[in-house]
Amino acid sequence: MMAAAIAMLFGGKAFGQEWEYAIPYQMSDSVMIRQYCAYEISDGRIIVSASFLYNDGTNKGFYPPHNALIALSPNGDELAKTGYFRPGYWGSSYNPYVFENENGEVFALMSYSPDHNQDYFNYFLNYDNPPTDAILGLYKLNDNLEIVDSFEYSFPVDIADGQSNYSPCEASGSIHIHSAILDEGNIVGAYTKNVSKDNDSVHGQDSLFFFRMSFEGELLANVGYEIPYSGQPWQMLFWREQLVKTDSGYIYYANWNNIPPSPENVMTRDYAGTVAYLDNDLNLVWTRALVHPGGNGNGQFLFDDISVMRSNHNTTYLSTRTSRYYDPNYDDCFLYEMDDDIEGTQNIVPVIREIVRGVADFDYVAPRAVDVDGDNVYFCYSLKMGFVTPNDSWVVIEKLDRNFNTITEVYYGTDSDRIWHCAESIILTNDGGVLLTVDSKKLDELSQRSSAVVRFPAEVFLSIDEAHDNGLKVAIAYPNPGKDVLNIRTGLKDARVEVHDMSGRLVHSQALTGNVTAIEAGGWAEGVYVWKVYASNSSVSTGSTTAGSTTLVETGKWIKSK
Repeated sequence: MMAAAIAMLFGGKAFGQEWEYAIPYQMSDSVMIRQYCAYEISDGRIIVSASFLYNDGTNKGFYPPHNALIALSPNGDELAKTGYFRPGYWGSSYNPYVFENENGEVFALMSYSPDHNQDYFNYFLNYDNPPTDAILGLYKLNDNLEIVDSFEYSFPVDIADGQSNYSPCEASGSIHIHSAILDEGNIVGAYTKNVSKDNDSVHGQDSLFFFRMSFEGELLANVGYEIPYSGQPWQMLFWREQLVKTDSGYIYYANWNNIPPSPENVMTRDYAGTVAYLDNDLNLVWTRALVHPGGNGNGQFLFDDISVMRSNHNTTYLSTRTSRYYDPNYDDCFLYEMDDDIEGTQNIVPVIREIVRGVADFDYVAPRAVDVDGDNVYFCYSLKMGFVTPNDSWVVIEKLDRNFNTITEVYYGTDSDRIWHCAESIILTNDGGVLLTVDSKKLDELSQRSSAVVRFPAEVFLSIDEAHDNGLKVAIAYPNPGKDVLNIRTGLKDARVEVHDMSGRLVHSQALTGNVTAIEAGGWAEGVYVWKVYASNSSVSTGSTTAGSTTLVETGKWIKSK
């Protein structure tokens, strides 16, 4: 079992990676915590955005969620950890956004919504006068992550009384921050103001707001647009980015299809999403449709978990998990480059290029899946090999060139330890390294779960030895266990695979000509096999075991079941 996997479930640093900070999901009898994203600030510290669930002993469970932050040293040592609990409220965005101003001061952007669900202990902290307003707040923090100054704005929200089987976000009105970026010394973001799911009089009416806020806490702009109910309010709970800045304003990507079109662009609702164009004053200029290239606007495809990143070429990279209405088994990870120039005239935003990754069996794109270094694009997603199955699970970090050609890819995970890994975010550090946040759970005991922040040096994408030294693989085999097909996946060029039975007999050998090579294994006997991937010496920096003109770079066991 890899050291990383051990650290993931029991806490502490793993031997191998540059460093790994991991905490069990259940830290104590009263607190559970989950990490979502990591930020690197100018002094080298890492600020981890997280949420925690707090239990005061009333036997009401670990709800509702609240905002939390963790500060780590550049070496991954914990410096501070705190949660921001507010009686009568819940942290409706689940995880704070972290910003640093030009003076090096650190701020957290958070939202809170009233908790009026009698199923949760926090309901009883509302006393006789429960809050009726949601809060959008900017908080200045010291080095210990303590709030030293706060700027809050209240917004009245609809309230549902009585017990509810829904989570607080649907049981009572709330606001959710789901995009926030730094722009010319100010914060520009978006939030939704949701109504109660239990209030029939206004059911189906959400509001989308765009705002600009200074670091002095002044709300410089707050522009709202009434939009129909999206149908999936839970998708707004988690950290992601859907907003990019352009020379002429802002572009907002929505994974629902019902932002009202402008008069100049009246469109149907039968498409995967909407792209809204805003001017510098946050006024809605016009909208365009977001359509899967194979969908042709026919409503077949759904875009889930959208996250965007502006390229260096006046385009936008969009990552998403794509599904289809009629095919529950279709669930793949896509990366698009969108030609979203404001001067464009097409109603549908053109796709310049796309790649699809996954095994079409509940793969998962990270909520923040893309980062950019010059013309290099980094794409992060999880190969789950099914939704909670006995198969191996892997997090893929892929380095691409300008045209989405794979330069190399590495795999974070474990062999046959039944740990299910879900990537949450990827962030490039100032020195070219990578910060990966990941959530893991043990399939044999789902209560055993943890989150981790892992830092990898830039060299893992340049050297097989560096990848191995940092606990990463350069080739994997799946599904494992498998039946009729053994897939070998690698980003290596000029590679080949050999498969041996446990007696050492060679049962298969072939060149690896693509990213994934499918090997027919239907005629093989049940049992355990050993696979070996060799790469040409010209593409390998060092190696200890050679076979002719190639070097053994990865090996593992594969189980063939009935």
